[in-house]
Amino acid sequence: MTSLRKRVLQRTNRFARDLKSLPEHVKAESFESAQKLCENVFHPELNVRPLTGLKGYYRVVVAKGYRMIFSYDDEAVYLRRIAHRKEIYRNLEL
Repeated sequence: MTSLRKRVLQRTNRFARDLKSLPEHVKAESFESAQKLCENVFHPELNVRPLTGLKGYYRVVVAKGYRMIFSYDDEAVYLRRIAHRKEIYRNLEL
């Protein structure tokens, strides 16, 4: 169950590197999605799904064709990766 408290947003270094190479519209949509994740990890607009085989990791569709992988705890949402759906699951380094 998610708490009513807003979580803190934490980006990994890998996420920051991924974000630099993305188009501006994807960056903007990822920011909006991240804000919603902080409010409610399972926000109905986000279509959050658990990653198969990786307990505690989830994916959210950010823009058409782009995915953001994250994990969370009671205090924070950890943004792990962001990339095109064809690339994000290859050699997944979290």
